[in-house]
Amino acid sequence: MHSVYVTLSLKEAAFPDENTQRTHLERVVAEVSAKPGFLHGYWLAPTDGVARTVIFYDTEENAVAAAPVPDSEHSGVARITGVELAPVLASA
Repeated sequence: MHSVYVTLSLKEAAFPDENTQRTHLERVVAEVSAKPGFLHGYWLAPTDGVARTVIFYDTEENAVAAAPVPDSEHSGVARITGVELAPVLASA
């Protein structure tokens, strides 16, 4: 199993209301979960304009192929500021 840890900087007023944020998140989760080798993911609540996501894939190859490009725009609402890939050593 391999993980992808993504940090995003949200644009100011990216989500004018909770419904807009929920709709966007549902679209992102559907897109990511459809990628080859996807196992599961966690989208953490933003703190001070920074959002974090941890996604798990079955192989390193699938994780690398699915990882977003750092410093790129994401759906027009955020900039990807960090992407880290790492093998999973243990889970419970």
